[in-house]
Amino acid sequence: MIRTALAVCAGAILAGGRIASAATLNVEASPARPKQGDIVRVTVRASGPLSSAALSDGTRRIDLEAGADGRTFRALVGIDFESAVGPRTLEIEARDASGSPIHASRRLEVVSGKFPTQKLKVDPAYVEPPEAELARIARDREEVTRVWAAPDAARLFGGPFRMPVTSDGPGRFGVRRVFNGKPRSSHDGVDLPAPQGAPVVAPAPARVALAGDLYFSGGTVILDHGRGLFTTYFHLSAIDVKTGEAVTTGQRVGSVGATGRATGPHLHWGAKLHRARVNPLDLLQLPAWPGAESIEQLKTD
Repeated sequence: MIRTALAVCAGAILAGGRIASAATLNVEASPARPKQGDIVRVTVRASGPLSSAALSDGTRRIDLEAGADGRTFRALVGIDFESAVGPRTLEIEARDASGSPIHASRRLEVVSGKFPTQKLKVDPAYVEPPEAELARIARDREEVTRVWAAPDAARLFGGPFRMPVTSDGPGRFGVRRVFNGKPRSSHDGVDLPAPQGAPVVAPAPARVALAGDLYFSGGTVILDHGRGLFTTYFHLSAIDVKTGEAVTTGQRVGSVGATGRATGPHLHWGAKLHRARVNPLDLLQLPAWPGAESIEQLKTD
């Protein structure tokens, strides 16, 4: 894994050009050359205590999470799987203990995810939904949009995720699909083959942001893991949780099925991080991150 770091010194300038105080920021980004769909781990270390730190990539502002020492701040940044390749700059804006601003930046180089193309012959209904279903599809879209707009502020996960289902195959992320010769939306998750009715479990602590039946995704569960991270579970034959419920790692949330627009039993597993669609398999490699809010506390809220 490639890492880069940048140190920046900043301070308040007093009359006569004297520097009243100075602080040094060291910014690490891993990987520094992320692929489309990757998760980038950003760590900011300061020479003195900071009161806050945030980053911006030009389209999103993300608050960094403070460590116990008050000098280390972290965030996960998603690179959308359809984002443009090329340079991208992360702007860091922090404030020291006195409130004086400190700025730094870190450049990333986004490279192609090299996603495969899959050509499928399917029933025409899978390509163009019936006109009678368009109103329902619009309602589904509005409901999901409300979920993305209200992430839980508390981080509930504390390390690597686990697989949500025992699968016969690893799944492929970002497949470009062509149905009956017509290009359709790129696949923003991984399809994990599994038998009908196989248990689907929460891969990490979360709050259930949505549990219901949607036209395209069928039996659907969306889990909110906090700090802008959601995971999605589609085509379920049964749902075992309710919207608003707190779930623990390994807790059953549903069963594998073929509901919605699915040609056979499997689990569609997806992830969205600060609105960027990322490879959920990368969640299996997250480093340990202490200090998550306990799920027991969530259950008493």
